[in-house]
Amino acid sequence: MSFDQTTLTIIARALQSAADEMATNLIRSAFSAVVREARDCSTALLDAEGRVIAQAEMIPMQTAALSAAFTAARKVLDLTSVAPGQFVILNDPYSGGQHLNDIIVFSPIFWEGELLAWAGSTAHHLDIGGGSAGVNTAARELLQEGVVIPPLLLDLERDWKGGNFERFFFANIRTPEIGRGDMDAQFAANFVGEQRILALAKRYGLATLREAMAETLNYSERRMRAAISEIPDGSWTGIAYTDGDGVTKGGPPIEIRVKVTVRGDEVVIDFTGTAGQVRSMFNSPYASSVAAAVTAIRAVLSDTEMPANDGCNRPLTIILPEGSILNPHPGAPVRARATASCRALDAIHDALGHAIPDRIPAQGNNATTGLFLSFAPPGGKMRIHLDVLGGGWGAARGYDAIHATDHILSSCRLTPTESIEQIYEHLRMESFGLCEQSWGEGQFNGGMGVFRRYRITQDHVTLSLYSDRFLLPPKGRNGGRDAERSSLRIERQGEVIELAGNSTFEMKRDDVVEIRIAGGGGWGDPSLRARGRVVADLEDGLISADTARHVYAYNP
Repeated sequence: MSFDQTTLTIIARALQSAADEMATNLIRSAFSAVVREARDCSTALLDAEGRVIAQAEMIPMQTAALSAAFTAARKVLDLTSVAPGQFVILNDPYSGGQHLNDIIVFSPIFWEGELLAWAGSTAHHLDIGGGSAGVNTAARELLQEGVVIPPLLLDLERDWKGGNFERFFFANIRTPEIGRGDMDAQFAANFVGEQRILALAKRYGLATLREAMAETLNYSERRMRAAISEIPDGSWTGIAYTDGDGVTKGGPPIEIRVKVTVRGDEVVIDFTGTAGQVRSMFNSPYASSVAAAVTAIRAVLSDTEMPANDGCNRPLTIILPEGSILNPHPGAPVRARATASCRALDAIHDALGHAIPDRIPAQGNNATTGLFLSFAPPGGKMRIHLDVLGGGWGAARGYDAIHATDHILSSCRLTPTESIEQIYEHLRMESFGLCEQSWGEGQFNGGMGVFRRYRITQDHVTLSLYSDRFLLPPKGRNGGRDAERSSLRIERQGEVIELAGNSTFEMKRDDVVEIRIAGGGGWGDPSLRARGRVVADLEDGLISADTARHVYAYNP
């Protein structure tokens, strides 16, 4: 290196700070609650070759495979003559994207006429067109889920600010004002990244900054390899299941199967044997599945502080058979891709449980629950409420799990009640809280899920939902108990209507919707739970005296 370790550390931390500042700017500038409140967005900085060198701590599923999106774009676009003011945009899941609602924007960064880096941002857009508002639970092909944007190289002044692409795009969107505001927030976030990179180039010079970018990748790779080396060599198989194919009522669960092989400081993750793609939206595209595999490995390593960038991916070989639910053929719907991605993570952890059992947690809820309440008054403006709900995490050796938190691949926040009721006149929150004792009991307890009760205050409201864990509960580990499952019910004039985890339902004024999200599995035999913890649970009202006696074997 042409600079010392201190300078490298300063530059690396500056890059990370810039990515974090981009995310803050995106969140504060966004129009939609799903970005502004739930924070379903991500930002990153990439080098001139499109390798992620720093990423904000936001949505691992979006950031861990962002370079795959750039690579796909570079294959079809001539980026050798890219110029200031241009940008790359895409949402195609079969060109490195996630699902159609996640729009990815890359903006080039130039220093003295030379391409230095790229600023990248992803945001979940409330509506992307398609067969129905919210989510099209009946989609059987990608085109029914919304507008597909292949990788495009566009000019900001010509194509966006009142230009042809902007007018075309928002002619196909049900909520154009919100969508336009969120897109502008992405451009603003990328601009922040550009300014911070240029400030570093001015301070340290082009050559030093480029060398530091390359070294940050090498540094993360070294730490990743060192952490992997702590796992014993060997091969292990893991299995996890989704509730079903999203189409066949009462059908069999869908199997995700993986073989994890550790050799020295490298890992091979082979999903051969995983079920084929399904007809519904529960497929996971290649980039999402890669992100799940990377995150699954990093989550159980002893080094929890290594910088997150593409250097972490180098020791990993990930095999995803074409035509499987984790790598479907182009054209298959993928809106609910997080379900299969989460089961890929669960399967990897199941395999590694044979090698490093004390590091592997019980299963958490590990499912994205997207609850949509769309209001379409005749002649009025469409309003779409999206609630992204988290459940309990799985417990692990040494600690109880956290409650009511989105899964590790997502990390979205719960949207506050006040924000929801301020924005949407077609619903009112009647209650909101933890699903008591939804956890799996154990020596260490799983986390509790969350519930919400909405009262519908208008006609012309449609409910749509995608979720999982309605049939198969999150599994406990090492003798810990399974958690409670998720559920959705409608209360209408004394009648109770139970709905499945993939549902669309026409609501009526004064209906009540209650959604309950699964908890997380327990770890270890509940009878081994520390007596002080059982007493604390009793005092906090989390368990009953009967549960203390019969589950935890506590007899004061």
